[in-house]
Amino acid sequence: MLRFLTAGESHGPALIGILDGLPAGVPIDVSQINMQLSRRQKVQGRGGRMLIEQDEVEVLSGLRQGVTMGSPLCLMIRNRDHVNWQHVYGPEGGAEPVLRPRPGHADLPGMVKFGFSDVRNVIERASARETAMRTALGSVARQILAGIGVRIFSRVLSVGPLALCDLPKNELEWSQAQGQPLGYPDAARMVEAEELLRQAKEAGHSVGGVFGLVAFGLPPGIGSYTQSDLRLDARVAGDMCSIPAVRAVEFGEAFALSAAAPGTPGDSIVMDEGRLNYEGNINAGLAGGMSTGQPLVVRCAVKPIPTAMPGLTVDLSSGEAVSAVKERSDTSAVPAAAVVAEAVLSLRLLGEIIDSMGTGYFK
Repeated sequence: MLRFLTAGESHGPALIGILDGLPAGVPIDVSQINMQLSRRQKVQGRGGRMLIEQDEVEVLSGLRQGVTMGSPLCLMIRNRDHVNWQHVYGPEGGAEPVLRPRPGHADLPGMVKFGFSDVRNVIERASARETAMRTALGSVARQILAGIGVRIFSRVLSVGPLALCDLPKNELEWSQAQGQPLGYPDAARMVEAEELLRQAKEAGHSVGGVFGLVAFGLPPGIGSYTQSDLRLDARVAGDMCSIPAVRAVEFGEAFALSAAAPGTPGDSIVMDEGRLNYEGNINAGLAGGMSTGQPLVVRCAVKPIPTAMPGLTVDLSSGEAVSAVKERSDTSAVPAAAVVAEAVLSLRLLGEIIDSMGTGYFK
């Protein structure tokens, strides 16, 4: 069983990740982990924090001479911004408590859940900064998946009200999108999108959007129909919604299919060179909670970041209506969330394949 944990706060000394259950003897390129961290950090829409951080991973255990040992892999990413937050984290840490919880964030329910009187305790762990470590852990899983022919790509499909493109039709189009600034080849639309983000940043606003995600080369039968909590689609949907700001998940063209005219045909099963295969991919690579061997296709809707539009709240010390505390944030989470989603999907798919095939499958 593959499992992972992350630890660390947004402005604490470092983020820590532990990935347990990896197969032994698999080469891992640390430079590839750092490349994925750079992709997450340097996409459009990022805020001032990314001008401070230079995310690089340090391997603390589980890797020897560039090869997995089968023991837990422990990674660390240092927070460079930590030195600027000694008033919060230093030994004399006497920062004023944050008393204006932000609507749309974990602030108020987190305070109620743990009995805090200072919103800062919630803000620091609930921050999307945690996804830097999930990106690193997912890069490890992604490299192992590549060794068995599983390839994962993402593409930004819309930013705010601006539609950029449809889902790519084939793997070549998906792979080409990885090299584009916002994941699409239309230069005119790129200028429009960048201008939209520029205007939003100047106004102090945030914009949402939609990204697409795909996995090619999955073996059929990953997941299970035997219990509801083993269904691959259920697990992937939950994983996507664990990414901050992702609020909806669609497999393939599910919403369009739900509105299709009566009699619209679905997938077919055909005999292809002596093997049974699916023809078409109406169900986005899924049937009965399992992979079909076709591309697994997902769309995710990302909301605007509410930090940029704090709204009204209540001052916990006075009970008066006030503006919520405004933390530093991105203009748009969409491009970065797409990179994080690749990592999150990699972790899920590697775990599912290990459960189905065992670690010996990767020898």
